[in-house]
Amino acid sequence: MSLRERWDGLPAGVRARAVSDARDRIPVPSADVREAWAGLPAPTVDHDAPWPQPLLSQYGRYWREGNRTGYEGPAAELRDRAATAVLAAAVTGDLRDLDAAADGLQLLCEQSTWCWAAHETFAAERGHVVPDPDRPYLDLGAAETAGLLAWADLVLAPALDRRVPGLRERIRWEVRRRVLRPFREVRDWHWLGLDGHQHNWNPWIHGHVLAATLFLDPDPAVVDLVVDGLDRYLAAQPADGGCDEGYGYWWNGPARLAEALQLLDWSTGGLLAPWTIPPLAEMSRYPRHTDLDGGWAVNVGDGPARPDPAQPWHVLHRWGAACGAADVVAYAVSRKGRPGGAGLGRALVELHDPAWRAAVPAPAPLPERSWLPDVQLLVCRAPGIALAVKGGHNDENHNHNDAGSYVVAVGGVPAVIDLGQPTYTATSFTERRYEQWVTRSEWHNLPVIGGAGQEPGRAFRATDVRADGDALHLDLSRAYPPEAGCRSWQRTARLDRARGAVVVSDDWDPAVPAVLHHVLSGEPVTHRAGELVIRFRSPVRLSWDPALGAGHLERHPVDDPLLRGVWGGAVHRLVIAATATFELTVTSGDP
Repeated sequence: MSLRERWDGLPAGVRARAVSDARDRIPVPSADVREAWAGLPAPTVDHDAPWPQPLLSQYGRYWREGNRTGYEGPAAELRDRAATAVLAAAVTGDLRDLDAAADGLQLLCEQSTWCWAAHETFAAERGHVVPDPDRPYLDLGAAETAGLLAWADLVLAPALDRRVPGLRERIRWEVRRRVLRPFREVRDWHWLGLDGHQHNWNPWIHGHVLAATLFLDPDPAVVDLVVDGLDRYLAAQPADGGCDEGYGYWWNGPARLAEALQLLDWSTGGLLAPWTIPPLAEMSRYPRHTDLDGGWAVNVGDGPARPDPAQPWHVLHRWGAACGAADVVAYAVSRKGRPGGAGLGRALVELHDPAWRAAVPAPAPLPERSWLPDVQLLVCRAPGIALAVKGGHNDENHNHNDAGSYVVAVGGVPAVIDLGQPTYTATSFTERRYEQWVTRSEWHNLPVIGGAGQEPGRAFRATDVRADGDALHLDLSRAYPPEAGCRSWQRTARLDRARGAVVVSDDWDPAVPAVLHHVLSGEPVTHRAGELVIRFRSPVRLSWDPALGAGHLERHPVDDPLLRGVWGGAVHRLVIAATATFELTVTSGDP
């Protein structure tokens, strides 16, 4: 039974009360219930620091320079500081913290737009930089702000009414005109996925819209539309629970879906019980499948190889428990650390989750082997070494041209790498996307055939993909354009547990010169015919047929701040020419 069918199957009175009484059913108490907040950790608010002020000049940089972060950074700082003040006011009950919270909430209400410049399609249509307040664009930024205001109202309502009467009415007016009304009246937003293309914007925005209507402006019609949207997203998910957007975006895609479903389940008093809907249980396992341990993850597309460890693990913990997935619960607890994960709602729910607060971290073993056939991702682990190899196609969400590429981690740290997400600019999601070096197949662990790299589009894909234990076999020829002149490119990537090695073998037809690329972290230690030792966290040895020579080792400076934070100041690319076959072996470089 689908989510839509489950919702419609509830008695009308249950659905009506789920909307009208939701505030009373969410297990986050009002700040006026002081005993519920006693002893909880309170964030520190710097009352003397000036508030961030996102400026028009920063907004306009997107159109003038292609720079997104100049505005998105200060806008995020304003939201984060407001959320911190709200959280502090709820925990401490201190009037200085409450005044700071009110200041932050009022500043958010006074912003000309909550939309991020890169998404402001309506202004761009008119050739404007200044957004039109009468035609707000509902994007991630607008949804995030509405969600923050909704959760703030949930916990601080009586305190705000006493201290700053009228602020809550202003909050409701702004959320109605900027988010709830556009959500109801505009029904062709691209993130609704009406064309069948689903991505993380769907649950991310729908979840915040749901909180906004339940806590600020109860409207059954809005809740029905949210259920429709979430149902479309859930129905589009692969049966294996895989996420083609990767580990990093999983927290703002499937995890946002789980949070929205939890709100619906709480609001119905547990009667919705969506957790047995396929493939929710499998979706909850994705972070465990792709964890390389030690703070590193298997990354595909725009995913970071070293994601922020302060994720909302409590979300995964509740999800696993609701699905009866003991392995997910144990894994989530094993990662418990400092509170994390963007969003006021996440922080408030974490503080008032007694099962999560009582959970004691303990090691949870990662699976030796994970095969996700729908997204065509194989991850194999042995002591000290791991292999991840993907098939797929080149029209995935946040796509890189990487069909058939692989990652090798030694000691839990990627050595043969996927570079991951660069800092987004005006070209990141346009026809110029593949001008970025990190998105091109030449900067993945793939061949250049007949002078051609892989091309974008669903037609360019791995074929004949077959997992066999610790090995993945695939044909890469269809990932390349016809001018590459390749009829067959057979690749097998396997983890040799007995040797503690990864072996990648390539055979192609016709037997013509090709160039194989290997993107590497760290600095070279030795380099000679048939061998390269490179050190990042530890030495790693790559070996091949010495008759093919030493190949060419290129050093590429990394000046992008996101990539530099992961890989340091430079990466290397080993380029080796071969004619019909090539085999690479990767092992620890320790003697």
